[in-house]
Parts: sequence; C-alpha cells; structure tokens
Amino acid sequence: MPLHVQPVTPSFVCEFTGVDLRTDASPQLAQAVMEAMDRFGVSFFRGQSIGDEQQIAFSRLFGNLEQSPHFGRKTGETVRMKFPELFDVSNLDEQDRILQDSDARRLYRAANLMWHTDSSFQPGGAGYSLLSARVVPSFGSDTEFADMRAAYDDLPELMKRRLQGLVVEHSTFHSRSLIGYRFTEDELKRRRPTLQHLVQVHPRSGRRSLYLASHASHVVGMPLDEGRALLKELTEHATQPKYVHAHAWQAGDLLIWDNRCTMHRATPYDDMKERRDLRRTTVIGDLPLVETAAAA
Repeated sequence: MPLHVQPVTPSFVCEFTGVDLRTDASPQLAQAVMEAMDRFGVSFFRGQSIGDEQQIAFSRLFGNLEQSPHFGRKTGETVRMKFPELFDVSNLDEQDRILQDSDARRLYRAANLMWHTDSSFQPGGAGYSLLSARVVPSFGSDTEFADMRAAYDDLPELMKRRLQGLVVEHSTFHSRSLIGYRFTEDELKRRRPTLQHLVQVHPRSGRRSLYLASHASHVVGMPLDEGRALLKELTEHATQPKYVHAHAWQAGDLLIWDNRCTMHRATPYDDMKERRDLRRTTVIGDLPLVETAAAA
C-alpha cells in the first residue's frame, strides 16, 4: 500500500498509514514524509515493530544523526543502548529495571517535563526527532507538542517587530539547573552554551516560528530580568491550549517532530511502578549560526 497522510488536526499533526517501516523504508518514503512534515510539523506511524537498527537506518534517510553524550562515557561502562545514535527515553537501568529513586538519571530526565526543543543548545539545533515506543505505561505519559509557527503568526505586529533580530543563549546547564541537577566537571567542559535566533525561518517551508526551550537562558544584550520575562511571556503564549496537541502513546508508535518549528514536553505517569521504554534518534539541525560579533 502507498503512504497515506491523514490529518489529525487541520495543520499541525498527521498520521501516516499504509507502510511497514521494516520493509518499506526508502528515500522515496522519506521524501514524502518530509513534504508532509513541512505542512504539519508532527506526525506518527502506528504499529511499527521496528528494532534499533531499523530505526537508525530510517532516521538516516533524513540526515546525519546526533550521538548521545551519555553513550559509553567511561571505558567498560555498561549502557542500555547498543548504538550511540539512540537516546534513552525511559525510566529503566542497564538491566531493564525501574530506576531507583536515588538514581541521578531520574532527576536528569525529569527536565523532559518542561517545554523544550531538542538540542537547541547545539549549533544548528536539531532537525527531526524520531521517537519509537517499545513499552508504554497503562496510563499517562502523553507527549505534548506546541505549534511555534501558529504561535508566531498570532503575535501582534508590534511584538513581531520587537523580536526581530533578537538572539538567545541556550544551555543545557540552564534547563537542568531549574530542577536542581548538578553537572560534573567533565560535563561542564564538554557542553557549552549556544546562541540561537529567537525567530527562525524554516529552511524548507519558509515559515517563521518562535524558537524557545527550557534551555533558553537569556536574551543577549538585554537586562537579565527583562529578557527572561520576555521568554516566559512568549512561552506562555505559545503553549496555550489552542496551539497544543497531546499524543497518546501506543506500543509500536513511531513519532516524528520537527524541532525547528515545535516545542514539546513529557507528561507524568507512575514511573516508580510502570515501565516506559522509548528510544529517540535525532537528526542534526541546519538552523543558521549566529554571528558572534553581531550578537555581542
């Protein structure tokens, strides 16, 4: 069967049907997915019983992939994921047991409950994220998405003019500090803040969107309190219910979103009793780099 695109909302989320990613993944399919994503920004396939290597191969059709900074940090270290391209979005340890309450990974991953954009703290940000659901809880754990294009379109013209040319510093240190996570000296050395334009133009669709995240620390060249108040105001605007869609997970889902024009967040579930095993691949982004001299 050919790929069929079924809108879930008029212009933000769609479902793909008619293909089996174990056998049908191809450059032609990837092109059709990208064309649909230019309109919707978020999409999903149901009932895809894919493995790690199949997920990675399909994801590579959209570009080069990020590698997890947590993969094999120490010689001989045991990790859940067998491939560095996979990001562990779970509440499980290396033996597939639910993480202990005292495990630092539990606190680190709690930041996913805040509105964010994947890898906005990396130069170029991220393109598509592809999240495969292997095990899902019986209740809760939806992922919510905000349409940053529609949120920008609805801003008053005066605000749009105010935002023109503004640059924001994004840092994973900032987002994790909000939940009390403390980085090691090695982590501090390996991860540096990145500057991003507050308003982005999508490289494929040409649509403008707000580019926000919990990683967004401050507006460059603006007093700290004033800049953070602006970021808070814009985030509250962009996450109004009219811009938000919640995806209810089923085992076998493959969910795709475009980080260049969306924000997302996890929602709670009983993570001390129920297992959740999701695995993410992330395409390296292509957002324009900020000229350091112009932003200083």
